Amino acid sequence: MKEDHQANNASTAYPAITISREFGSPGAALAEYLGERTDFEVWDKKLLKAISEELGSDQKFIETLDERRQQAVEDTVAAFLSNLKTNVNYLHSLIRIVRTIDEHGKGIIVGRGSNYICENPKSLHIRLVAPLKYRISYYAKLHNLSKREVREMAEQKDRERTEFIRQNFQKDVSNPLDYDLIINSEKYDMDQMAKIVLSTYKIKTGKTVEMELQKQIH
Repeated sequence: MKEDHQANNASTAYPAITISREFGSPGAALAEYLGERTDFEVWDKKLLKAISEELGSDQKFIETLDERRQQAVEDTVAAFLSNLKTNVNYLHSLIRIVRTIDEHGKGIIVGRGSNYICENPKSLHIRLVAPLKYRISYYAKLHNLSKREVREMAEQKDRERTEFIRQNFQKDVSNPLDYDLIINSEKYDMDQMAKIVLSTYKIKTGKTVEMELQKQIH
């Protein structure tokens, strides 16, 4: 009976979408854009909150572990933050929650190596990239920062994300073979990227996701 239920669920559920991104490419914005126009649930900051609640830890601490390798984290936690969980527990919780989202379907998971965690072969894995110059200009304008500040942030964040994936999944985050679709966000606007993602989703999963107009917020 359990196997029949799992087989039926696999055939009817809408597989998840994961979005990896270079710093300054609008992966989180694309996830929100899709989430506002479909019935898929977006898991970005919400994922960190779920991990924090599961571990009984402070979310600020979870964010320091997110997408980076913490040197001697167990010693640090034991010495200074004994009430908080370690990087190992963070990773275990991340894997459990992402695989639960993957099993239920209709989720859009942003970053955190989620494409390496999902087990459903029908889940769609996207990566957003763009030339560094474009990413710096985009992020600087979006957050009213200087390009010099953003360049330093971009270099640091890209290193952290690369190291997080290498350390925890023994993978190269920039390997194109780990994704179903790579989009250069310099070349397309948000609506075009969303349509590209959903067209690819239909090809891979056989399921059509209609994109509605954004709901009016009063």
